[in-house]
Amino acid sequence: MRYIFTLALLLATDCTHAADCPSTPGNERFFANSWGISSDNSRYQSSANTSITADNVDELELAWVFGFEDSESPHSYPLITEDTVYIGSDAGILYALERETGCLRWRFQADGDIRTAVVHGRVEHNAVTQTLLFFGTFEGSVYALNALSGDQVWQKEMDPHRFAMVTGTPVFHQGRLFVPVSSYELMVAAVPFYECCDFRGSVASLDAVSGDEIWRFYTIEDKASVRGNYWFFFDKLGPSGAPVWQSPAVDPKRNRLYFATGENYTDPATDTSDAVFALDLDSGELIWKRQFTEQDAYNAACEIGGPSCPESNGPDLDFGAPPILTQDSANNDILLAGQKSGVVHAMNPNNGEILWQMRAGQGGKLGGIHWGMAVNPELDTLFVPISDRSIFAEGQLQPAPGLYALSIDDGTQQWSATPKANCDHRKGCYGGFSAAITAANDLVFAGRLDGSIMAYRAADGEQLWYHDSWRNYESVSGAGTEGGPIDVHGPMVAADMMFISAGYSSFGQKGGNAFLAFKLRQTNQ
Repeated sequence: MRYIFTLALLLATDCTHAADCPSTPGNERFFANSWGISSDNSRYQSSANTSITADNVDELELAWVFGFEDSESPHSYPLITEDTVYIGSDAGILYALERETGCLRWRFQADGDIRTAVVHGRVEHNAVTQTLLFFGTFEGSVYALNALSGDQVWQKEMDPHRFAMVTGTPVFHQGRLFVPVSSYELMVAAVPFYECCDFRGSVASLDAVSGDEIWRFYTIEDKASVRGNYWFFFDKLGPSGAPVWQSPAVDPKRNRLYFATGENYTDPATDTSDAVFALDLDSGELIWKRQFTEQDAYNAACEIGGPSCPESNGPDLDFGAPPILTQDSANNDILLAGQKSGVVHAMNPNNGEILWQMRAGQGGKLGGIHWGMAVNPELDTLFVPISDRSIFAEGQLQPAPGLYALSIDDGTQQWSATPKANCDHRKGCYGGFSAAITAANDLVFAGRLDGSIMAYRAADGEQLWYHDSWRNYESVSGAGTEGGPIDVHGPMVAADMMFISAGYSSFGQKGGNAFLAFKLRQTNQ
């Protein structure tokens, strides 16, 4: 039966052109509402959305591979429907692929690298209900497309700053889109003649039908001003930074939006960097904020001793992972935030009061907790991936890369998985868990910087399934296709399939361009 299944897959995936697939996707069933699966950022798929469990995960096999064109660092996260996969590439192309085979339905060219998940929202305009797709780009734009045709409905530049970008995924809620705005000015700061820095992070609320701005909250209240100079000719500017790298969480019960910020780029450091915020959904008014690392001012000039490095030269322990709104075993609401320091912070969502804190890793510029955690509400468990590729206190602390399961109630460790890195004879290979993870039924899916993709039993951490993506693949797109490090957004689980991008060349890692689709073998017999 396995050989018949393999032959069927080979025949089914021999289609590389749009004409081979019906061009109109089905949009009746979506398997996620946001980057965080649900708008509370739980990253949890229940039995209502997936049939993959600990009992059948060993039946998960590679169904097809799509090779992104002109790509070496795919940075998007897929949206799955009953028959379609929407996924972006770092070449700025949004693809609509047939779910079972990877055949192309349509494609759309954006203004730059698609950096976010693809999310959807049903809106009504001129008495017509339609489904829109939303995503953000490296160029700082947010797009809205018709989900059926791929036609552009609107495009919005989110900030006039020339280095602004949208790398955190917008979240859709009740006809509005909440968009985090960040920038790569902290990298440009390494250029000696660049007058650094004047970007300030923000979150904006947009009308999902038109893209018009409803409100905007800046993470730094005052605009940057001249704070000194160097080499007599070049100004030092500040305060700056506090970008919002990640997708906000929505709290309908309190009518609030939660998000967290990155470091300041220059002095003076503010009390709004490396902090968690709660805003009113309707007005954008600040309800509360809590800072977790003070005086964290840092930019890339600090790596080379450049003149733009702030005096504080902070540890760069910002929040890259989105906050999670969930409940403890007594059904009390709790807000969880994972920081690049390696610490998980548990807060009361009413006022930001700290309930508990737990250090899962040692933390540093490349994590700590890098891209995203997940919860299993049935087990009252939080799963924490630790990168620790670079740590803050070299020589004093030992890196602790791995996957950790913590009690949501008090942060106590329930189990850990710290497998040896598979990096022998692999250039640009590291062993940490940098990518976001996903919980599904009684499993946790995780990817590692050495190309490993694993499924663990959620209750005890036993590894039940494994795939090594550090290799070449034959692709249904016809493009030469390589796997590699698993980083950024991590796995998506939907129905009887799991999807993940392999290869990410940033920070000296090996590049790649593979989008992998796995499927339960038993459902095809």
